Amino acid sequence: MLHEDNRRNIAGNAALLSIIIITKDTKELLGDLLRSIEQDISLTPFLKQIVVVDNASSDGTEVMVRREFGSALFLRNETNMGFGASANSGFRKSTGELIFFLNSDTRLIKGELLKLVLFMRGNKSVGICGPQLVYPDMRLQRSWAEIPGPASEIIPKALRNLLFKKASKAGPEGKGRKPSASGEDASAGGAYDVESLIGAAILVRREAFEKVGGFDEKYFFFLEETDLCMRIGEAGFRLVLFSGARIIHLQGSTVRKNWVRGRIEYNISMYKFIRTHYPPFQYRTFQAVRFIKAAVFLLVLTCVPFLLLGKRTRRTYRYYSALVGWHLSGCPDDAGLRKKEQGETMG
Repeated sequence: MLHEDNRRNIAGNAALLSIIIITKDTKELLGDLLRSIEQDISLTPFLKQIVVVDNASSDGTEVMVRREFGSALFLRNETNMGFGASANSGFRKSTGELIFFLNSDTRLIKGELLKLVLFMRGNKSVGICGPQLVYPDMRLQRSWAEIPGPASEIIPKALRNLLFKKASKAGPEGKGRKPSASGEDASAGGAYDVESLIGAAILVRREAFEKVGGFDEKYFFFLEETDLCMRIGEAGFRLVLFSGARIIHLQGSTVRKNWVRGRIEYNISMYKFIRTHYPPFQYRTFQAVRFIKAAVFLLVLTCVPFLLLGKRTRRTYRYYSALVGWHLSGCPDDAGLRKKEQGETMG
């Protein structure tokens, strides 16, 4: 039940929210997500539009959306444009003050998105805010991340925390740091300034998104939200994990069927991120260390074959084989999920 002051806040800001969902051959997941939005009647006073951007699905996604969710704006790309480019195209069709970017493998919990929106409305310095991601059984899921860099590849995390005395106590996951209020309602529900947010569900202020030029479209999949967070932070806005609002995330459902290629795609995006945000020497060092670690791991598994009895270890072996091969072939951009597009359909 909403308090009376919250009702007045909502009434005074009707239709301020646009929801943008990116999908690719996830018809069933997308249908469940759209139904969860419909069933959350607390959104009705201020939800302006739902935009679905489809990356050339071949599983009947368009028919399902148009038949069952006719009020949603459906945009279809004839080829898979990747997350960043698709999100930008959805943004161009949006008009809300707040833009909620969602993966199709998420579910709303009734009343939780409202908490996130009210927090953003009351904290104008926040440019981007994320909810606490949870599994279907409500176990906590990782919802924020450190900015990756050469140090994170070379120095173990425990040693980095010791050397640099990084804060690691506040927050529902035992991470993050509590922001100073500075006249805003920063502590309500558990708000924590963080370096970066997990992009499965992020609420972005239009002003901040436009100021930095949206997602960088060179990232096909992975780390586009990290890059966006970094630039929004550099533009003077706060990045906040608001643990008082929860969203269900079926983690990895969109790429699980192509796990090895998905991990290669992650490396492709990681190298682009490091090359963009760090000097050339640090990028080359990062690349060399990552290759050496992969080669050593592959050598160990090859020399001790009984370790390959486990299914997960065999999958990891295939990944490191592909990763070493990708490095030896010059780290091409099309070796990950985009390569899949040339033949089979992504899951």
